[in-house]
Amino acid sequence: MAYKYKRTISKEQLKALEALAYWVADVHYIIERYGFEDPERERAHKTVLMWFDELDKLQTPFSIQNNVICYFENWRHYKETTTRAFLETQNVEVMEG
Repeated sequence: MAYKYKRTISKEQLKALEALAYWVADVHYIIERYGFEDPERERAHKTVLMWFDELDKLQTPFSIQNNVICYFENWRHYKETTTRAFLETQNVEVMEG
């Protein structure tokens, strides 16, 4: 869903979203490659949950978190684009300074 208005996030929020994107992609890579029962999947999933807490502390809008999760569930997207570039397609810009 494309947003008609610009939303802004801080650099801290971007860094946390980048971490979330990485770990979401990792979870799905593990599932595809090694199966759901692989112990690394559980560890990676716990890390995703930790980043949810951090994003909540940073007051990152849920809609932006959800967009990142949905896009990077396809771990190939993580190899093809940056989190920042993806967010730009969603009319999310990072506050400079």
